[in-house]
Amino acid sequence: MSTVRLIVGTKKAAFVYTSDGAREDWELSEPMMPGWSVSHMTVDSRGDTPRLYAATNHPVWGPSVAKSSDGGETWDQRSEGLGFPEDMGLNIDNVWFVTAGHESEPGVVYAGTGPAGLFRSEDWGQTWTPNDAINRHDYRSFWQPVAGGPATPDEQRVTMTLHSVLVDPRDPKHVTLTISGGGSYESTDGGESWQGFTTYTGKLPFEAEAFISQVKAGVPPDRDPGEAFDTHCLRMDPKQPDRLWAQNHTGVFKTDDSAESWQDVTAGLPSTHGFPVAISRREPDAVFVVPLDVGGANFRVQPGQMTIYRTRDSGGTWQALTDGLPGPHNYQSVYREGLDTDGLDPEGVYTGTSNGEVYASVDGGDHWKRLPGTLPPVLSVTCAVY
Repeated sequence: MSTVRLIVGTKKAAFVYTSDGAREDWELSEPMMPGWSVSHMTVDSRGDTPRLYAATNHPVWGPSVAKSSDGGETWDQRSEGLGFPEDMGLNIDNVWFVTAGHESEPGVVYAGTGPAGLFRSEDWGQTWTPNDAINRHDYRSFWQPVAGGPATPDEQRVTMTLHSVLVDPRDPKHVTLTISGGGSYESTDGGESWQGFTTYTGKLPFEAEAFISQVKAGVPPDRDPGEAFDTHCLRMDPKQPDRLWAQNHTGVFKTDDSAESWQDVTAGLPSTHGFPVAISRREPDAVFVVPLDVGGANFRVQPGQMTIYRTRDSGGTWQALTDGLPGPHNYQSVYREGLDTDGLDPEGVYTGTSNGEVYASVDGGDHWKRLPGTLPPVLSVTCAVY
């Protein structure tokens, strides 16, 4: 019987939960890479032995992409070449995202960083090469969280994050990514060139002025143009790769035509703000999100009752899921990578919180239970079955 694994990244270490297919009893590992902040973790099953990758950051030792081929018992954190060219005047502050490449390209791994940068490895994460086409993009000077003119390198270090790198399962040369405050981009030639799009209006002529022009960006008059380009999370449905889901600064959006056009599906949710999106690996039209309260500046927590929202009709309607989740008087968040599904029958859904709690549902979100342990604040939860 396969083992269900939850690979969890936190602000102070990585952990692995394991269970059998029944998913009733869970065992929690000891901390891995203690002292390292782990922004995101993923599992690469393309080789003979599954590999774990972790986007790791340390206040003294700096950023790296850590690799393990023994289930997390040992880690190699060497990341040769992971850095911007000297002439760009930028240093990586954080590695935010890491993902395996296409099935037909064993060894290819992508990493996204802050300040915004895309890096590619062709040897299972040992050495890295910057993608100049996006890192030196003509619009880079406009990447910023709000409109108002070009951002300086120092401002980019604080605010610019490249995350959500998506590889089309049908085509290794089709890669999509998003940059918080910088828009989303698509490449159909393996990263040689990138076309921008916004989840408000789809693919644009996309002049750089769109970042600072309400008209060009197609943003409603009561919205800051910068918000149109602040996508918190972008996900591709592996069952229908032309379907993308986006949690924006101002709502949840969906496209069924590979970003040519977008539909606002926020109606039925209690707020427009949130971070994670998890797509069912089993049901054709099921998706999970975690809205946050934005009633006060930077409050951004759930308002007393932790609630996961589920749609089973592709955003037509939303259902609040609370059975087994904490509340009332429980105020916490779920970060961008803190929500995932397992694709089993019935489907498991998993989430980790800013308070270090991990919850599991083995019936598609209808009922939840807390898993053992209280961890440091959870930054990512990734499920793998092998």
